[in-house]
Amino acid sequence: MLEYHVRRVAKSKLINHHIIATSNQENDLPIVEYCQQNNIDYYRGNETDVLGRFYETALSVHAEPDDIIIRLTGDCPLICPQLIDDAIKLQFSGESQQYTHVSLAYFPRGFDVEVFRMRSLSEAYFKALAPAQREHVTLYLYSKPDALIVPVTLHGNPSWSHFRLCVDEQDDFLLVEQLICRLGEQWLDAGPRQICELLEGNPQLVTINAHIHQRTAH
Repeated sequence: MLEYHVRRVAKSKLINHHIIATSNQENDLPIVEYCQQNNIDYYRGNETDVLGRFYETALSVHAEPDDIIIRLTGDCPLICPQLIDDAIKLQFSGESQQYTHVSLAYFPRGFDVEVFRMRSLSEAYFKALAPAQREHVTLYLYSKPDALIVPVTLHGNPSWSHFRLCVDEQDDFLLVEQLICRLGEQWLDAGPRQICELLEGNPQLVTINAHIHQRTAH
């Protein structure tokens, strides 16, 4: 899954530095070994303070306050580079303090992209105190009273929002496996519309993981 994720992220035209932010626990050593074998940058940090780990990852490459940070999650093997670039463009053209994200009202969970400036990440690191805010990297950014939230909705469809393409449970894995098999050689370049229309045309696939409820930050 990580390899599929990495290869699709590499299709982004705007990302210039991709780092795997993993934990310092022994059970994540296979991730470290994969990165080492494939010359992929990685950073190891606290398992439960994910915000701290993410902030330290950005510092490890000397991120400056105005640098744009893109947060992706490794459980999304069908992450869409087109949506990554759309979010980055919105961030570039907007306010420096804004939080830009792919709207899950128009796209499936599993296409998640979050974009913000390093200065916003620094603010969250120093001001977020609640355990949920430390576990969920961007919870502080999008829940504070003065949050400037900009969603990516272009080319999306509200009917796609009930699809689930992240991998938390075994049935999530089975669905993504089926999708990649059906996409065949096109899996690497398949865009959000192609993937979602494949699901629409094969409703039996959607039922594979329809019973799984997403865990929330609350």
